[in-house]
Amino acid sequence: MSSRRFVRRALVLDEDDDDDDVVYSFTVLLPNSTSVPLTVTNPEREMPMGSFVNLVKEEYEKARKDCLLMTKRTRVDWNLGGKFLLESDGERMKGMVRFAAFKPNSSHIIRLDDGSGVSSTMYENLWDLTPDTDLLKEQPENYTFETALADLIDNSLQAVWSCSPGERKLISVDVSADKISVFDTGRGMDSSEENAIVKWGKIGGSLHRSEKTLAIGGSPPYLKPFFGMFGYGGPYACMFLGKRTLVSAKTKESKKVFTLHYEQEALTDNHSVSGKNWKTSGGMRDPTEEENKLSPRGSFTKIEIFESEFDMSKIYQLQCRLKDIYFPYIQCDELSETGRTERPVEFQVSGEDLAEIAGGEVAITNLNSKGEEFSFQIRFSLTSEKRKGRPQEANARLKFVYFPIVQGKESIEKILEGLAQEGCEVSENFQTFGRVSVRRLGRLLPEVRWGSIPFMQKGFRASTLEKSCRRVKCFIDLDAGFSPTPSKTDLASQNPFSVALRNFGSKPTNKEKDTDVKMVIRREGKQLGITQLDQNYQDWVMKMHDAHDEEATSGEDEGILVLESLDKKALGILRDAVRVHKVVKRKGKLWKRGQKIKILSGAYAGVHNGNVYATIDYFLIEGFEDEAGGDTRILCRPIDCPEKEGCKLSCIDESWRLELKKSLSLPITLIDSGKCLHADAEEWTRKLEKKQEKAPSRIDLLEERDCRELNIDGELPVSVRVGRAPPQQIVAVIRPACFTSPSKKLEQKHIVNMEGKEMVMVVKLADPNTKPSAKVAAKSVCSQRLFPTSRKGIGGLYIFSLGSKFPNLFKRAGTYNFSFSIGGSITCSRTVVVKPSSKAAKWKLDESLDPQPWNVRVGSCLKPFGIACLDEYGNQIQFTSVPSLEVELKANSGFQLKIDDFEANLIDGGSTLMIKEMLVETDGLDKISPNYDATLEIRAQDKPLCVTIACKLNPGPLERVEVNNLQAFENLLPGSTVENLILEMFDGFNNHVAEGTTVLINTDGYRIEDWMGADRKVDGRGCIDLSGILKVTEGYGKHVSFSVVSDSKEIFRKESQIEERELRLVTELPGPCTAGSNLTNLIFKVTDSDGSMDTSIHHDEKTRCSHTLSVESDSSRVESGIRYAFVHGSCKVPSLSLPETDGIFSFKVFHSRYPELHVDLKILITPPPAIERDDNIGCSTPYSRMTSTPQSGMASTTNRPGVVTPTPGLGLERTPCSQFGVLAIRSPSLDGSCPSGVMDIVQYTQSLKQELSTYKSQQEEKDERLKCLVAEQEQADQELITLQASLDSICEALPECLSTRESMMKHIEEEHQDTAASVFCSLTKDVPPPRSWNLSNRGVFGIVALLGSVASTSLSRVLSAYLGKDTMLALVCKSSEYSPSFDEYLKLQAEAARLRRPITNPLQVICLDATRTWRSGLVENDPQRRLAMVNPSQRNGDPIPGFKGYAVNMIELALGDLDIGTKSGHGLRETLFYELFGDLQVYETGKDLEAALSYLVGVDAVSLDGVIKTRKGFLFSGSCIPEVHFPITVPENHEKTLLKLEITREKKRKREEEILKEEGLLKKIGKKLKKATQKYKRCTAMSESQDI
Repeated sequence: MSSRRFVRRALVLDEDDDDDDVVYSFTVLLPNSTSVPLTVTNPEREMPMGSFVNLVKEEYEKARKDCLLMTKRTRVDWNLGGKFLLESDGERMKGMVRFAAFKPNSSHIIRLDDGSGVSSTMYENLWDLTPDTDLLKEQPENYTFETALADLIDNSLQAVWSCSPGERKLISVDVSADKISVFDTGRGMDSSEENAIVKWGKIGGSLHRSEKTLAIGGSPPYLKPFFGMFGYGGPYACMFLGKRTLVSAKTKESKKVFTLHYEQEALTDNHSVSGKNWKTSGGMRDPTEEENKLSPRGSFTKIEIFESEFDMSKIYQLQCRLKDIYFPYIQCDELSETGRTERPVEFQVSGEDLAEIAGGEVAITNLNSKGEEFSFQIRFSLTSEKRKGRPQEANARLKFVYFPIVQGKESIEKILEGLAQEGCEVSENFQTFGRVSVRRLGRLLPEVRWGSIPFMQKGFRASTLEKSCRRVKCFIDLDAGFSPTPSKTDLASQNPFSVALRNFGSKPTNKEKDTDVKMVIRREGKQLGITQLDQNYQDWVMKMHDAHDEEATSGEDEGILVLESLDKKALGILRDAVRVHKVVKRKGKLWKRGQKIKILSGAYAGVHNGNVYATIDYFLIEGFEDEAGGDTRILCRPIDCPEKEGCKLSCIDESWRLELKKSLSLPITLIDSGKCLHADAEEWTRKLEKKQEKAPSRIDLLEERDCRELNIDGELPVSVRVGRAPPQQIVAVIRPACFTSPSKKLEQKHIVNMEGKEMVMVVKLADPNTKPSAKVAAKSVCSQRLFPTSRKGIGGLYIFSLGSKFPNLFKRAGTYNFSFSIGGSITCSRTVVVKPSSKAAKWKLDESLDPQPWNVRVGSCLKPFGIACLDEYGNQIQFTSVPSLEVELKANSGFQLKIDDFEANLIDGGSTLMIKEMLVETDGLDKISPNYDATLEIRAQDKPLCVTIACKLNPGPLERVEVNNLQAFENLLPGSTVENLILEMFDGFNNHVAEGTTVLINTDGYRIEDWMGADRKVDGRGCIDLSGILKVTEGYGKHVSFSVVSDSKEIFRKESQIEERELRLVTELPGPCTAGSNLTNLIFKVTDSDGSMDTSIHHDEKTRCSHTLSVESDSSRVESGIRYAFVHGSCKVPSLSLPETDGIFSFKVFHSRYPELHVDLKILITPPPAIERDDNIGCSTPYSRMTSTPQSGMASTTNRPGVVTPTPGLGLERTPCSQFGVLAIRSPSLDGSCPSGVMDIVQYTQSLKQELSTYKSQQEEKDERLKCLVAEQEQADQELITLQASLDSICEALPECLSTRESMMKHIEEEHQDTAASVFCSLTKDVPPPRSWNLSNRGVFGIVALLGSVASTSLSRVLSAYLGKDTMLALVCKSSEYSPSFDEYLKLQAEAARLRRPITNPLQVICLDATRTWRSGLVENDPQRRLAMVNPSQRNGDPIPGFKGYAVNMIELALGDLDIGTKSGHGLRETLFYELFGDLQVYETGKDLEAALSYLVGVDAVSLDGVIKTRKGFLFSGSCIPEVHFPITVPENHEKTLLKLEITREKKRKREEEILKEEGLLKKIGKKLKKATQKYKRCTAMSESQDI
């Protein structure tokens, strides 16, 4: 054996080492009865015992330094060498420690034996009980012996609940005077990490607290005993019940019993030096024979508490109380389907089986209940996430049991008597009895003894329903969603579910309406509303009352049956039949009609202030004689009620009727309660006399003299001037009937002191300016309610405060009516006239006027209005005469307009100054544009009185248009645009019209180039800018015009003429020409009106500027398809073949684009002569010496077929000059400097050099042009980014889908030219509905993509992808009879032919009359006419997360499209879009859609991030953008931004096209430059060789 010392290996983790460490954790029990922890990491398979002991020694020395008590213990002799051995769960190791015997990564308890033969069963510091510091703050309040013991039983109950079926579930509690033992056969505890016994003793470490969420939900009575809340029930209970605790536990897997010694004083003393650790003693032992007998499965937990205190005389009451607390776990009828009583757990207390004990409140209560039960369940849930960490769901079952009155005795009273006999007396009676009992998870909450809940309180006071409801008790079963108090004896008061349960059935207050608790009620498997449930409950109560209540009242005489005309509400009855008796017997006493009775104060509603004396009229018993449960009522007449006004029983036509009149209907229970007594004659007479003496008669107000005696400043005046202060106080008194206005009115005998009777004073004001014909009630000014007081020994004074409470009472003129009343029977009224002041203080506008700013147009009159004159207190007074007025309109910008034209006169007797016919005319509105806000001020000339009115002074209608630049219409040319053209719009008073005014621009010979079309809106400057967008479409010399139309009236018209041009033949036509010959070198030019050649007529392929010449003739020899190019105003026809027959030959020469530029020519053709002509100009034979054989009319052809263009280097031919060694080059582009058209090599070289210079200049120009275009494109990109950012709420992450209806129409027209939709857009873009041809009764009226819009780009993308491009481009018509023979279809084809856009794509037409129609109604009061579709929900009724709505309802329809419909009245949403989308659902994200798949059977769905689910499968649109998509609904505040966005997009697109075009041209120039350079080099070489 190696003698080297083993040490713990430190774990070093290399970068490539992914193996986990192997860790062994030990608690080592030492020979001196202490323990230390030891951890060994990655040891060898075996370790010598000496090395292992050295590791233990190191840990022990460290522990001695930290723990105070270990320093006092005997030290361990570590020098014993080989005598040490280890013992682990019965196995011994000596010499070597074998780690294979221990499970790695787990905790083990081992005992180190030093071989001395002395061992211990208790070891210090074995268990670490350091609590969670937060839990030390949660100690339960109001802890009692009963609640502490229940905490221990809760742990045992949860432990045995985990036992398998068939295993014994035993909880045995033994209580003696100084010891308590709790034993259970649960799973037990040991030293393993998952079942460690230390978790029981460690505060907050209990295993049970982690399982409480498992007890939410399930079925009533929710027997899931997961009571653990905080993890300190066991330790705190032990510390409360005794001074020492021994916990013994064993699991089925362990062989030993592990013990934990819990001693409070030792625990707090035995802490570490730092004070952060609590440790206690423990040990291991073998199980006893008794423990094995009680727990056959071999697992148990036993808690033994020593030095406790308990009164053994109360052991029976403790047994009864524990049975009440755990009754469903002891015996339960709801667990078996057959209704057989089950015993879930075997409970024993001091050897007694609790199931055999007949006592306890639950058992006694069950014996006294009758009839069927009424029950329902409530599911509570939090509808928001405000309350983090709390359960979001809770469930409750409310079960109501009826306890009837039997033979005149209440069953509840019998229950209380039974409890008193058993020594379990409670301090309650029938009135205060707790009618609500609450169990949480089957465990009773003892302190929840609510009198009732609002739901149980039905009927008015003392009614049959109210009385019967007091015989109901509610048993509530709760799941773990409800939170208890720490002591588990009551519900947590602030828990939202507890509050909702406590207030269930009450009318919610405004504060409670804001709560986030939602309740779903179910009864017998059906969901009910609170109203229906309430009615069912009342029906059940009355059913139980009728079936089981046995009232002891019976009539002693023959009763009279009354069936008709019963005022059941006044009588306090529910049945339709009553028996009326004159004599009844109650509790052995007779009560008769006419008997005088006294009802004590507080006995009944309305009997609060003193006793009530009355005379018995009749006794009323509900129902027929053979019916049970009928209530008995006493009908009695108050002492001050005459007999004729009391209850009346009469027989009319052999039918008895009962009228209550002013009599009272009181319950017979007043006799039972002792609050209804006989009144003797003397007492009755005394009371009657007193009543008559004090009987109130009328209300009187004290005069000033009487008030002064009481030191009160108060007498109500008759008439005062406005502004006078009212009296500080006025005094009202009640005079008795015998009052006769004596001189001493303040004596008490003349004032009735009606204590408790409230007097009401109401002051109303009648406005003196109200017209007599107007039926307007007086306006209430103030009111007071008060009870009588006394002053200077005089009682019954009603002292109303006026001056102190209402100091401004008399600030309004009019008649004040002071009315005083008590109960509506005694009243008094006084009036005070308040006269207005005669001094005018201010003016005020008529109150009937609209307070919003007035809108008035220049040139019109303001609406009539009235001005009232007010005094200093705001009372209206009359005008003495029509004042001299000054009227002005003012604005902040210096605008000021004096108005003299108006009428002013007085009406209504001078109370109102009426002003009308006030004409407003001004030319200064531009100063206050664009808001046009102004203030109208009307003031008196001689007094500082005025009124102001906020106005909006709008310009008049468009009357005049001015053009800023008339020169823009000069020198117009075909195809040119009118530059710098701004139209200023004025009304009839020279004001610019308002921004946004719409006008129509009609054009003739022009075309508007931008997308806005002919309908234009005036900008903020009052102008319309047509610069650069008005393009000339007519030819030379034509007349063009445009006009401005407003309200169908032409306001402005401008006619112009395009510049005139003339095509002339420069060369002279020869005389007669020979047939078959050619006309050569014909030169034409275009001249202006002055005869000068127009050099702008120049054909240039690069700029797509086409200027060519055509020749037409009937002769077959003239090729009409040939085009001759103009070069700077002139065009040369090299050769024109003449007919081969003689005669007059006529031909026409004209400009190919502008046929008005033409010339008709004629020439005489003669037979061919025998000689040849050889002229450069004129007529030549086909085989002239000087020219080559005629080709196509010019030397070369361009890229465009049939167009001949002269270019340098082409047209080379040999001439006679070549005989002399000179290379002749023929160039048709030469000017007159070379009349023969031939140049030598030097000239040609020079022309090439000039051509090279031209190409280089063009190349540099194109480079600069490209740089500018690229800069403009980048600027447009930046503008797009900025504009899109301001529209983030709309475009989100898909700005490509951000389009308006107009831009989408333009896109369809330009990018989908092979479709019918493109042709439709072309037809309708300039003629908006309803004027367009398309709104016929059955014709096409729209395209799917343009008939609706959506709120966001993500929604546009996914709905468009769902429908597909073909459906989005489908045409929509009304009639299902639409066919290709209809005019609309033919018009489409004709327009396609005109535009040269053949419709090659299949034509899809959707007919509204042929679609399926939604017929289940629309959403009420919805301007968009959305379909009334029911939102999908989960199985529990909750909404599906992420659901946004139905696609058909998320389409926004334009205001004009809402009126489109079928003959049956169904709109676009009900027909077209319901046909396209059906029940398609929209979700926020794809995850939301995936989570909702179980609810989407047979239904399509999409998500805003691009997931599409159809019946065939899934489609993920990803980041693709549909070619055609729905436009976006843009809020008004974003309209201008979106318009700028569209313009910027168009600008960017044009720049991109121009860049491509310029790059192509630059490439061509480069090629030409290269080619010309090569030619130049060759020619230079040839020239040099010739020189040599």
